[in-house]
Amino acid sequence: MKVERQQNEGPKYEEHPFQSDPGGRAAGTEMSQSASVASAAAEFLAEGDRRKSNVSTSRTYIRRPGERQAFLVLREGRGDGAVRREPPGVYPAGPCLIRGEEWLHEPELSALYSRWMSCGDEEPVQAERILQRIYHRLRAAAADLLESADGVWAAVTLPYTAELAARPDRLATLQDAQLGALFAAALHSQRLGGDSRIDLLAPYPASLEEFAAQREFIEGVAEQTIGHAYAAACRIGALLAPDVGPAAAGEIARIADFLVLDGAAEEAAPGENAAEGFAQAAAGVLAAVRRVRPAAAVLAAGAPAAYALADLYEIGLSGVFCGAAQRTDALLRAACLTWIARQEHPDAAAGGWQ
Repeated sequence: MKVERQQNEGPKYEEHPFQSDPGGRAAGTEMSQSASVASAAAEFLAEGDRRKSNVSTSRTYIRRPGERQAFLVLREGRGDGAVRREPPGVYPAGPCLIRGEEWLHEPELSALYSRWMSCGDEEPVQAERILQRIYHRLRAAAADLLESADGVWAAVTLPYTAELAARPDRLATLQDAQLGALFAAALHSQRLGGDSRIDLLAPYPASLEEFAAQREFIEGVAEQTIGHAYAAACRIGALLAPDVGPAAAGEIARIADFLVLDGAAEEAAPGENAAEGFAQAAAGVLAAVRRVRPAAAVLAAGAPAAYALADLYEIGLSGVFCGAAQRTDALLRAACLTWIARQEHPDAAAGGWQ
């Protein structure tokens, strides 16, 4: 059961502004390069300031031997009133992580979602009507995101819960609705002069085949909703559970634009014990990924990642996403670790990326 895009999810490919505009296609390519998490990590250490939208599309990012990449402390979740929206053309050092399932907890959506999940297979018409209402609420939530400071650059995960995982048909349908709503809102924002950047994360693939299928699904919805040219500018990463096999993570890294190891996937009581286990899992995953793609951007999220920040920094992770409760402490610890590294290895620390 899918949402009818012809009426609800915005213009088709033929109406997309990049489709017949070579300059627009070039802009889309430029956006795709500068919007990647890997680009953000590179530019943050190499230049040390905010990135603007005219980053060269021909630039490649390769770690020199003996040098470490930047370590980013990025925001996770919405609602940080202290964050201001950047002026047009200025972007943060990296995206804010937005979990798709969090939208389902909003009051107006929560009731609709519960009703939709309770609909049986014998009630297809009722389920479809509720799904249409969910879609419109999701589109409103996506529009609010793009208008907020978090929407300047966001990495949005597809919704995923244990309840949805037990019903794969409902999971796919809801993810389809969220993607359609997000892409339609993004295209509308662009037409009004907005310049928000959206990366996407496929949740918890356990193998290359699973991630390839999820990526194809995301790209298919993007092309149907906003057209091929804009869809090609979207960066699609993988949100990995800590217990993912290192070999599988390495294979996924071959076709993922970036990786996020999610401590929240198995989070029970965050603390030193959880952090130690998470750091060990991250080390195994990172080693496997680096053998395949030495310059891959690999970040971590969830409270265990914040607790394990020092260990994650030492093993060479690209950075962490932190909620408001952990972010200030994480920023201070990351700054101290970076300063110590530069004092001990000034040549290697200063070189950064090229």
